[in-house]
Amino acid sequence: MILSYLLSGDIQTALINLFVLLFVVFAINPVHEYAHALIANKLGDNTAKAMGRLTLNPLASFDLFGTLMFLLVGIGWAKPVPINPNNFKKMSPRGGMVLTAAAGPLSNLIVAFISTLVVAAVYKFGGMSGGTEYVIIAFRLLAQINVMLAVFNLIPLPPLDGSRILAGILPDRIYFKIFKYDKWIRNGLMGFMLLAMILNRFNIDLFFPIRFLENLITNAFLSLSFLIFGV
Repeated sequence: MILSYLLSGDIQTALINLFVLLFVVFAINPVHEYAHALIANKLGDNTAKAMGRLTLNPLASFDLFGTLMFLLVGIGWAKPVPINPNNFKKMSPRGGMVLTAAAGPLSNLIVAFISTLVVAAVYKFGGMSGGTEYVIIAFRLLAQINVMLAVFNLIPLPPLDGSRILAGILPDRIYFKIFKYDKWIRNGLMGFMLLAMILNRFNIDLFFPIRFLENLITNAFLSLSFLIFGV
């Protein structure tokens, strides 16, 4: 992603992308993982809190390989928050797992919508003159990445949040049949990410379906934000 801009000589766009991606890694990913830990703690599971993961400290959720994927492909992840659904007291383990898993992607969608509100506000009161255009570009990109993260994490494959949501919905007999291949699925997903990174060098985007959904949702958020500000 950033590399392609550098190779094409578009240094300015590369720097904007780098700044926004680093902001996601060190500011947004911690919010995503904090949302998981917070909901789990509210439901009675203090596993994450006991391990120091109920925090917005970016170092607690930093994952090197996931960060490299962000920089090279545009999609990555943070260190997952440990959750023990058997500790839930205010809800069944299944229902609690669905809520805690959904909290992460939901936090990304909230950040994305706030980002589009900033875009609309800056455009309304500052237009596209001076340095405001860079602010608009940066916050639009921030919205896009957050929507993409939400969509990506909702894919029902381990270790993504979607697999935990699926685990809370499927009957046990079906769930255990599928997830006895958990290790193979995880390795396959990692292999897919590496393949995506390689093919990205040749302008082949394996994440096209995710980016298509991201574009639809981001544009919907932008339309609503511009409507709110009367632009």
